[in-house]
Amino acid sequence: MTESDPRWPSGDPDGLLDAFEQFPGFVWVFEGPDLRVVAANPEVRAAVGNRRDLIGTPFKQAVPELAGQHIFELLDQALLGIRTRGYEQRILTDRHGDGRLEESFYTFDIAPWRASDTSVRGVIVQAVDATDVVVARRAAESAAATSEQRYRHAAGLILELQRSLLPDTLPVLPRVQVAAHYLVADSDLVAGGDWFDVVTLPDGRVALAVGDVVGHGAAAAAAMGQLRAVALQALRSGSSLPQVLAALDDFAGHTPATRAATTCIAMLDPTTGTLEVASHAHPPPLLIDTAGVATWVPVVPTGPLGTRSDPAAVHTAALKAGDVVLLYTDGLIERPHHSLDDGARALAAAAAAARHDTLHENTTVPDRLPDRICTLVAERLTLAEGGYRDDITLLAAHLLPEPVPPLRLTLPADPTALRTLRRQATDWLAAIDASAHEASDLIHALGEAAGNAIEHAYSSDTPATFSVDATLDEQGVVHLCCADRGRWRPPAPNSGNRGRGLAMIRGLVDQLDAIRTDAGTNLHMRRRLGKPTVVAGAATRPTVTGRHSSVIEEMSTRTLDTPHGRTLEVHGPIDMTTAERLHAEILQANRGGGLPLTIDLTAVSHLSSAGVRLLHRLAGDMADLRVAVSPGAPAKAVLILTGLQELMTRPDARS
Repeated sequence: MTESDPRWPSGDPDGLLDAFEQFPGFVWVFEGPDLRVVAANPEVRAAVGNRRDLIGTPFKQAVPELAGQHIFELLDQALLGIRTRGYEQRILTDRHGDGRLEESFYTFDIAPWRASDTSVRGVIVQAVDATDVVVARRAAESAAATSEQRYRHAAGLILELQRSLLPDTLPVLPRVQVAAHYLVADSDLVAGGDWFDVVTLPDGRVALAVGDVVGHGAAAAAAMGQLRAVALQALRSGSSLPQVLAALDDFAGHTPATRAATTCIAMLDPTTGTLEVASHAHPPPLLIDTAGVATWVPVVPTGPLGTRSDPAAVHTAALKAGDVVLLYTDGLIERPHHSLDDGARALAAAAAAARHDTLHENTTVPDRLPDRICTLVAERLTLAEGGYRDDITLLAAHLLPEPVPPLRLTLPADPTALRTLRRQATDWLAAIDASAHEASDLIHALGEAAGNAIEHAYSSDTPATFSVDATLDEQGVVHLCCADRGRWRPPAPNSGNRGRGLAMIRGLVDQLDAIRTDAGTNLHMRRRLGKPTVVAGAATRPTVTGRHSSVIEEMSTRTLDTPHGRTLEVHGPIDMTTAERLHAEILQANRGGGLPLTIDLTAVSHLSSAGVRLLHRLAGDMADLRVAVSPGAPAKAVLILTGLQELMTRPDARS
């Protein structure tokens, strides 16, 4: 064959093959439903460690560590004709065959490989390694400002209001590690109504709460703050889980802005592992065990808050040491053209993979397990088709195998002991997960206390010691006690420097008590620790084209007259941008009254909380309103979860 051979319109096949081998990017070619590898250029082969027998092997078998990273799912979508582009996506691969996953970032294009009859023959993937770019940009961003500062600058006053109503930090506890991530939806300047909290209870238990208020903007942020304040007050007063939910339900029933909100609250006893969970129209928590197996807490939700639903039933589960419980808002599992069940399965797979992965030490994935799960789950699920339209909240709690033991030291009352004190105290504070800033303050305060004991408690010719005790209590408060067995000498005449050490300590801790007796002096310092929550704007996500091009999607309606009344068919998304227009369309379709109206949601790609709130409002105003939806439609699970199944069971409504 020659360059003019019509079977090779792109050029000489030998030249094409040579160019393929020297192509500077990454090229994969897969064939058939099992995605068998038929071509991989040298750059690709090196990226996965030059594995033997790569060509001819099904991709999922050749690179199994990609399971749970949402890559296989995108390839399966390409087999259905859907093209996906991703931008600087984190991928973890086992390059050296030792089980440790190393991190790279890729910008990629996953496209169907079509045969001459236009059927899909396989998948072609082209990628560029963007790791150096990502690392350089992150270094520059870190030098310029923190991500929190960038977020606040971009978000404006509404998002600043929302951020101020959410907890800045979460407690640092001896038996449980917690993490929270909040992702603002695609529109970076529109606040949502998601909220979360972690509250230490008087009896040592830990309350984990997430919720979602209908709507967006300042009103939703304010309503979210109201609900969180009610929950916080009820929890801190020692109320039981049913009493807390009853208080929220009563408040929502008298406050229109919070009506039809959802919430899930769990109370964890870190000593026994007992977990109590109850839900108002909110998806159930996910448990991930030490083997990376993900299971759902079988809680049965009642209706949304303030809708006169039955009291929420409390389900009790038993966590084992090392287990992680993950709470979240439904924005994480809602996707256009996919059911909530599909979203839940994707969440379980991503969480299990995040827990099970063995990472190389040089990755930028957080070391703390709850942060790691939140980070990887958020990244991988927001890569899905269409991105995410609603805010997303993740709240993870890791039941530690055993608490960090207290620090007990007895040291000679000599300045040389301060180095040992600082080293061991630093190690202990790192073990309990104190931040660098908190650790610095506490080490400084402890050094001042020890210095006072060394300098003032004993005469120079008397060998003596001082002791240091450090504990982290169940409320997240560090207690540092520095005690001596001497008597502090009076200050020298005209000495103006005494007392500054104690003043400095008071500025570094929340509380200082100096107890002086004939037996010695005890300085007791207290400082409450807090782990920052992660709040971020919408991350750059892949755009999707093909059969379900739903990144930009318009809602449309059609009115039909039937023997049983009038039907309004709705196509596309029902979200915060279309709910009010749908309301007008419904009123127009129901003009004159007298005929039962059925809203057909079978073709609705996305039913958001704004749409749910509209349907709840209309259900109370229109006695003849019905909702029709096919069994596999994405909207059906949302209707059931949010207490709207009654509309589906009215006469002549399909189910």
